[in-house]
Amino acid sequence: MATIASAPFNFTAAFSVGEDDYTAHVNQIEFAPSQPTSTWTDVSGKVYNFGGQSGYVLNLAGAQDWETANSLSSFLFAHDGEEATVSVTVPGGTWEATVILAAPPIGGTVNSVAAFSVTLQVIGKPDFTADEA
Repeated sequence: MATIASAPFNFTAAFSVGEDDYTAHVNQIEFAPSQPTSTWTDVSGKVYNFGGQSGYVLNLAGAQDWETANSLSSFLFAHDGEEATVSVTVPGGTWEATVILAAPPIGGTVNSVAAFSVTLQVIGKPDFTADEA
């Protein structure tokens, strides 16, 4: 039986797009699966459930930065609709996926951090490479 580390489960990660490190630009990184499902009921009332292979999206949230050259928000805006490879390095290894970039929202609420949230379509599914022991 596998044991779980006794440390608190506080999510930390490093995030990059291609060779560029954007760890300081994001405060949420989440690969979210979505399994297609369908239900069909015959005339006797018997219910049939169907499921398919999950698709994935990458949910990103962070701070808008329009002043810094090559900030993540500027990069996403400039490359909207293009494919890119992203890497999420977590304790134990790295998740990598090809995503379709999307432009972030522009603007926000006065006297607060101008935040963004985008959902990027993942092509295929994320791949995990474990750290070598």
